[in-house]
Amino acid sequence: MYRSVILMGLLALWLAGFPGQALAQITMEARLGLQGTLRLGKWNVVTVQVHNTGAPVMGTLGIRTWLGSEARGDLHSMTLSRAIDLPSGARKRLTFAVPITSIADLVDVSLHAGAQVLATQRLDLREALHAEQVIVGLTQDVSLDFLATVFRQTATRVVYLPPADMPPHWSAYDSITTVVVKGLSLQALSEAQHTALCAWLANGGTLLVAADAQYTLLMEPRMRALLPVEVTGVQQVAGLPALAAAYDAPFPETPISMARARLTHGEILLGTPEAPLLAQRRFGTGRVLFLGVDYATPPFAAWPGRAALWRTILSTPDAVDFGRMFAELGMLDDSHPIVKLLGRPVLALPSHLKLGGYVLAYCSLLALLFWRMSRHPARVWRYWGGVALLIVALSVYAVGPWLEQGLQQEALFFDGTILEVLPETDYTHMSGHLGVFSVRGGQFALPMQPPDTILRHTFTRGVGQAGQHLEAHLAPGFTLDNIVLAPWALRVFSTESMVPTPLRIAAQRHAGGLTVQVSNRGTAALHGAIVVSQGKLFTLGLIAPGEVLSDEIYPALHHADSAQELAWRVLLKLRPAATGTRVASLQEVLLQHYFGDKRLAEASAMPFLAGWFLGPSTVAPSPAVAPMQGVTLVVSRLTP
Repeated sequence: MYRSVILMGLLALWLAGFPGQALAQITMEARLGLQGTLRLGKWNVVTVQVHNTGAPVMGTLGIRTWLGSEARGDLHSMTLSRAIDLPSGARKRLTFAVPITSIADLVDVSLHAGAQVLATQRLDLREALHAEQVIVGLTQDVSLDFLATVFRQTATRVVYLPPADMPPHWSAYDSITTVVVKGLSLQALSEAQHTALCAWLANGGTLLVAADAQYTLLMEPRMRALLPVEVTGVQQVAGLPALAAAYDAPFPETPISMARARLTHGEILLGTPEAPLLAQRRFGTGRVLFLGVDYATPPFAAWPGRAALWRTILSTPDAVDFGRMFAELGMLDDSHPIVKLLGRPVLALPSHLKLGGYVLAYCSLLALLFWRMSRHPARVWRYWGGVALLIVALSVYAVGPWLEQGLQQEALFFDGTILEVLPETDYTHMSGHLGVFSVRGGQFALPMQPPDTILRHTFTRGVGQAGQHLEAHLAPGFTLDNIVLAPWALRVFSTESMVPTPLRIAAQRHAGGLTVQVSNRGTAALHGAIVVSQGKLFTLGLIAPGEVLSDEIYPALHHADSAQELAWRVLLKLRPAATGTRVASLQEVLLQHYFGDKRLAEASAMPFLAGWFLGPSTVAPSPAVAPMQGVTLVVSRLTP
């Protein structure tokens, strides 16, 4: 009796010594890509489903992948993690966007609570389906499979997803080239899914919307905001002579259903403005296309010109991603704005000529004192006093450069951002060029302002080495952590993000030029706003937060003295007065990076607006990154 009570007490004490998560029973399943389809060099979807049948758990779900190149010696891992709360009986599904560069690397998924690992899974990339073009079908049928044979020189995969499985973040669309919508409503998407779709579209995606019998779906609010046409109904037509003439392929003159619509934005590719068969509009740097017939119904499905039509509709990506290849080989490192910036005297240290003169003066004075000492032995004690005084004075002078402020800090942080306002959208594309330079060495973190930031490229420079394991925390925002640097090491990052636009810019053409209206909806003032048109510059000045500025531009009445000068040099001369040489140097390298060697007349073939936010836009203000040297170049193409 007493023995049973003692054993039960010991068992209770043993169980009480373990945390609650030790009793958790976790089942985890990770799936790679969109239904197993990957696109190398892009951020791909990884979906993780977790089921807890035991005690409640507060843990962290992490995915580790590999970046960089082993040939360059900068191969490193990055772990993307997100906190997860699993009550007893909870079943949750989380979607990650993960960079994948090579099939030789493994992707590790783990769930841990503190130091205890609750579940792990390793994904073998060699088992995935690899493609150069990924087409997502948001349709009720599977009638797009033939596209895999249309693009024979490009590995093409077609993935069919229900609305509930569409990615909730724009970065998860990075591996997708085209989305085709037919017979389904965009109203079925959540607000996050719809925002992600529009942000990806504004960043260069392609959306094709095809008509079918359910034409009322094309009249819903979200669809109307994107389509280049206004759909009013459906009609029966006898054949499609416009298709037969455009692709030299006869089309049967049998009745076929066609959407009744009229052009409201963009241009007509086939048909007329009052009866568009194929129309498109620009949406930022992306495209929205409208096909007025159902591509899956006869006789369209058997039409011999169908493959040629789809080649027109879909822009085929290059078979080789030269940008990724050059980045992996390190061919783009020297052109990175932060590397160019650090090639300038950002630290107030003496020049080599000054150091050489200092050493020469020191040695010459010592030699003179010892020579005088040898000539006047009776006054040796006086000359030894002079030697001591000279050593003390010049030593104090030599310590001066090491009092430079940058050498007294753990690290110097740089944020050079190019913010491109995308016309006819509510989105802005941000390219962040970041750098962390440490004189003393240490471990650092970079909290990002945009929550859906993705890391495109990173490398190291300098005398010291950098750590090989980066961490990225995804909630509540994106934070790059565990940036370990040895003394005199530099780590450089290139990031990309899509954010709601802080500026509303509209342009309207009139007989003599342009009417430009700029509305600053952000919290920072736009400095040095300039409109460039036909090689001529028109100064708008400062636009404060909440201010709306409207101006008339008349290029014909303005003299162009600098049209043949390099665009970045002209804009650099007109930049707002910056505080400190570091910010001025950062402005210069950003202008060089964006405009390159284009002359002002070439750069302004399409009118554009340029200006500055005198502060960082990618890295969030934080005591961990103080002081931060940052500036933002704002550019927007004006499309009247």
